[in-house]
Formats: sequence, structure tokens, C-alpha cells
Amino acid sequence: MRRLALIGWALSACATSVGPASTPQEPAALDAQRGGAPADTPAPLPVSAATADVVDTVPGVVPPKDEPYLLPLPEVAERMQGVAMRAANVSSNDCLQQLRTGQLPFARVGAADGVATPVRMQGPLGDVDFRVPPPKTPFGVLDCRLALALNELSPVLRAHEVRSLRIDSFYRPRAKLPGRKNKKSQHAYGLAADVVSVTLDDGRTLDIERDFHGQMGKPVCGPDAYLDPPTDEAIRLRNLVCELARGGYFHHLLTPNHDQAHRNHLHLDIKRDNRWFSVE
Repeated sequence: MRRLALIGWALSACATSVGPASTPQEPAALDAQRGGAPADTPAPLPVSAATADVVDTVPGVVPPKDEPYLLPLPEVAERMQGVAMRAANVSSNDCLQQLRTGQLPFARVGAADGVATPVRMQGPLGDVDFRVPPPKTPFGVLDCRLALALNELSPVLRAHEVRSLRIDSFYRPRAKLPGRKNKKSQHAYGLAADVVSVTLDDGRTLDIERDFHGQMGKPVCGPDAYLDPPTDEAIRLRNLVCELARGGYFHHLLTPNHDQAHRNHLHLDIKRDNRWFSVE
């Protein structure tokens, strides 16, 4: 069924001119934006044997194949053995000790309302450059526990040929969950990161808004995951996100499939005493 749907899309693409990609918005407190509705998915056109290979002729489209993002996610019990649970529940003293012992590039900073152990990133983690907000803004402050999680994220990024990623914000003291005015986002505790792009070893920058190619309300990972169109850039982003979900690196991963406010970034967070996981 996925191959038929993709062939139908390709026939439509051959008959329709495509406009320029939207210009990514310069993010600033991205989660504050809400609204929008999922676009309807066009029904695939009828397919005949004569058009069975047309997808191979459409520029930028990758024919269907077995990709890691299509694998089912493991049970919660397995994901609870991952990074998010270990990092989120460490004490402040133990966390700082781990930063010192590992000689990780984080420096303790002054008090930040809501952040238990505020630090700032001072350099790359492993071979990955994290492009973070400048010191003149509060958005570059993060809790020590998130720093530990990001350190364990670095080898995964390198395995996916990511050499740098851009983070719009960690800390936003007034960030709230949508529709719940009295419930703070993990950004308010310095325990969330908004990733707007990643740059690969080959020099390509994968912009979340331009290249994720998801659709609101559709599954992000698993056999029913949806890409439109399934370009190489979209598949790379999806495989990365789903590996993070599969390995329990973060408690909650929100993508452009979640809602309009997340159309241009990936939200990654951890939470103390959390017992469930989501990728949307």
C-alpha cells in the first residue's frame, strides 16, 4: 500500500508545478505559537503496470524500502532503561560531579528561576558542534541533567553523520503547555531543547520545517509512519528521531506531526519521575 500511495503521489508531482520551499521562520519561543489544522492527504491516483517505475524518475524521491523509522517502537519498560530515566533522576551534586569527571564542556551559572542546577554549554560534545543561543540571552541556560542527556546523544548523532545541530532554546521561564495555563513546559525548568536544523558530514543542512515532510496527526515512527514526499533528507531526519524514541533518549519528542506550533522544530525533553514516553 505504501508503494501504491507513493506512486500516486509521484504521478501527481509530474503533472503539477511545485512552488518554492517556505522560508524557515527565525525561531524565538517557538512553543508559544499554536493553531493550524492538518492538511488533507490527497488520494493516490490509479496505478497501472506501465507506470510502476515512475517514482524512480521523480527528482528527490526515494522509492519505498525497509527503513529503521518503519520498525515498531519497543514497549515502555524497555525504553525506561534508556538515557532519559537515568539523566532525569540524578541529584544535582551527582550531576555536577559527572560533568567534572567527564570533563564535559558545561559551566555552572548563576540562579535561573525554575532550573535546579543551571549550566551553559561551552563547546562541542564529542565530535558534534551544538549551536546554542548566545550568553546574552536566557535561552542558552539548561539544567545539568539535560546536559548529561545531550552528552549521550552525541554518539547517536555521529552515527547518523550529523556534525552539528542548531538549538533555538533550552530555557524559557514562562513556557506553558498548550491549553493548560497552569502547567509549565519542561522549557521552564531548562529540561527541554528545540532543535531547528542539523548539518551532515556532506555539508547539507536539514531544516526541520523544510525537510521533515510529515503531516499533522500522522504517526512519526512505526509501520504506519507517513512521509510526503519520502526524500533522502526526510528519511534521514525520521530515522534519527525514531532511534531517539526507540532508545529512550528523551521522554517526549514532538515533531511537525504534533501541531502547527512544532512545524519548524523538534522538541526533546526529559522529566524527573516520569513514567511514560511519547513521539508525536
